[in-house]
Amino acid sequence: MKVIFILLGLIIKIFALDLSFENFSSDFIQSIENKKTKINYTGHFIITHNKALWNYQNPMHKDIFIDNNKITIIEYDLEQVIISKLERIPNLNEIFKNAKKINQNTYEAKYENTTYILNLKENQVENISYKDEFDNNVNIKLLNQKRNTHIDENLFIPKIPKNFDIVS
Repeated sequence: MKVIFILLGLIIKIFALDLSFENFSSDFIQSIENKKTKINYTGHFIITHNKALWNYQNPMHKDIFIDNNKITIIEYDLEQVIISKLERIPNLNEIFKNAKKINQNTYEAKYENTTYILNLKENQVENISYKDEFDNNVNIKLLNQKRNTHIDENLFIPKIPKNFDIVS
């Protein structure tokens, strides 16, 4: 669960560097690998300056809604909803202002004992990788990126099925 919070904070704040967007969306492939296992998640996300929707499609269906510091996670396979507050989102805006260029398309940023590697292609973040607090290698590849498209604000309102358990 902590990996999801770190990932969300990372993606939400990374695009704060470019304040010219009203919204940003992308498909993603998130790989989490350790010495024993590797798992790939795929999905799509949409973010604005203070809201986000993450739709995980594989290997499980899950929707994650963020509205400022409130997070709602709908776990369809478990028929459960988790509602809580994000206590702390990394301030990557400050971190990336001071990120060091490693080569033409690669930057390194450090935050609270974690080193993030950003790979850019044609001035867009193509890939983000880091080692999490559980010693997992996390890699997030962004695909089909779009900025400043028309987005229905209703997308950011969680639609909780009536029969799901709610944990808060």
